[in-house]
Amino acid sequence: MSKSGKVVIICIAYNHEDWIKESLESVAMQDYYNKELLIIDNGSKDQTKKKIQEWVAQYTGLFPVNTLYLDESKPYCALFNKVLFQTDAEYVVDLAGDDVFYPDHISNSIQELEKDPYAAFVFSDAYILEPGGAIHTFYKRNNFGELSEVIELGIIYETLLQRSFICAPTVVFNAAILKKEGGYDPDLYYEDFDIQLRLARKYNLVFSDHIGVLKRKLYNSMSGNQYQRYGSKMLPSTLKVCEKALEMNRTPSENKALGKRLQYELKHALWSGNFQVAEGLVQLGEKTGLKTPIFSIYKLWTKVKLDLSWLYVRAT
Repeated sequence: MSKSGKVVIICIAYNHEDWIKESLESVAMQDYYNKELLIIDNGSKDQTKKKIQEWVAQYTGLFPVNTLYLDESKPYCALFNKVLFQTDAEYVVDLAGDDVFYPDHISNSIQELEKDPYAAFVFSDAYILEPGGAIHTFYKRNNFGELSEVIELGIIYETLLQRSFICAPTVVFNAAILKKEGGYDPDLYYEDFDIQLRLARKYNLVFSDHIGVLKRKLYNSMSGNQYQRYGSKMLPSTLKVCEKALEMNRTPSENKALGKRLQYELKHALWSGNFQVAEGLVQLGEKTGLKTPIFSIYKLWTKVKLDLSWLYVRAT
């Protein structure tokens, strides 16, 4: 495997006692050898810290591993940035403590990323493990394992405006570009929507046609609580990212794509009783020129603040 560029894997774990050892072992099993692993326990309340210590104690020492154990949880984006700017690698991977890499993920990703030194990151496909045990790929594939949908990199910014199109755990960043752009936005609760948009606006992205990650969908995960009843921590950040996106947009078609995203997020904000965020989404939708019939209904719903969140909880 190529050793032309060092990759650092930053693993921030929080209450991942059931999966953290498997996640760390998947880094050790990577066939890309020029790597470093940084493990941060972000103030876990379970046995995650103990599990990390056990794994490190039996680790073979074939590549550098460093650990940091926090007594109290820190905001994810700010914590990631603090670690990021202390690294000296050419490539950076953000690994959650409940996700798993397949052995050739990093080597396949960097092989593609090296073809375009001006690309901000490479992304690939993943297996998604549902809470009930069902498993499927992130992108649609036929019975022969071939992609059934086209990954159109030329309009990737517009696609990301409209919907979640990149599986974040598969991303391998060009470290220099990520640092140049300031890393993650420390004022946000979560990172992927914003960083993908900002980098796609200014740089090339690369797709590697391989399945590199197993991503678990968990009910109690950050993304699993995206539309939490009344007090969603993610929705205010989504609104901030959409506000930033409107400033970055250059064409009417991009505003139209953003409008579709706003209408989707507004629907879930209303059903989950997050009316303050809903008001912000309505105002932003009006700025994009969103005028669909369903948006008019959502505007009225926002105005009267009809709380149907009890139905939403039952349905989800």
